[in-house]
Amino acid sequence: MDQALLIGMLAAGVRFAMPILFAALGELVNQRAGVLNVGLEGIMLVGAFLAVACAVVTGSPWGGLAGAIAGGAALGLLHGVFAVKLKVDQIVAGIGLILLGLGLSGYGYRLMFGQGTPMQVPGFRRLDLGPLTDIPVLGPVLFSHHALVYIGVAAALALAWMLARTGLGLTIRAVGESPKAADSAGIDVDRVRLATSAFGGAMAGIGGAFLSTAQLAGFVENMVAGRGFIAIACVVFARWNPLGALLVALIFGMAEAAQIRFQALYPEIPYQLFTILPYVLALAGLVLAARSAQLPAALAKPYVKE
Repeated sequence: MDQALLIGMLAAGVRFAMPILFAALGELVNQRAGVLNVGLEGIMLVGAFLAVACAVVTGSPWGGLAGAIAGGAALGLLHGVFAVKLKVDQIVAGIGLILLGLGLSGYGYRLMFGQGTPMQVPGFRRLDLGPLTDIPVLGPVLFSHHALVYIGVAAALALAWMLARTGLGLTIRAVGESPKAADSAGIDVDRVRLATSAFGGAMAGIGGAFLSTAQLAGFVENMVAGRGFIAIACVVFARWNPLGALLVALIFGMAEAAQIRFQALYPEIPYQLFTILPYVLALAGLVLAARSAQLPAALAKPYVKE
């Protein structure tokens, strides 16, 4: 593999990592508070659709991003109401959210854009960072991306600091580890879990928006293609650490970029063998990490106040 191809693969890997990273960061905070949301796939789909719809209406990808955040937060909060307030099994609620997101995004897209009218989607453009872009190797890999890439990296750093160094982070961790003790200390457990559910949904919405307005320039039904589940695997593999989630998301992004290039390099091999590479990596990571992972003690356990 020559240098140009390798640099291109690394740069693409960074971009492919971002939808997974955003969803994983939101899910990580949500799980730290004790709520497991397996419905990220559905939220990302709705975020991807709303990003396109709002970008077309407002004429700006930032308007699309705002729509994706609002829609994602609403669906995350909906999951929180079922899981936290109504004490519904969180796995069942998440599966329902996947089906809801799949139906809403597909129906909304056909309703809004199904007349065959040509659609110009305002998308995010790569930033011009001047001399940094011209640095050999590092320039194309690190300094030739959309603004959302740098927002994603900054979010990982900020969440790592927040969870480890602030009172809010301590509150979230306390609710996820021992909700009874947190309640005794005067913390409203349900309120914290609902807030983290909305935050997790908003972050998944950003992940969907990245797919449809930064990585692509349009919406395709079921375009998330399993990234929501990979994001959940990323959280476990990273041991609920935001910086670890950044690293693991980059590994998955590189795997996706590599499989695309391997298809072109080795056309005699069935492309399906390369396509499944990120998913095999996710399964292997889950198997290896789950054996020694220290789950939040109250994860997926509804809290009933005595």
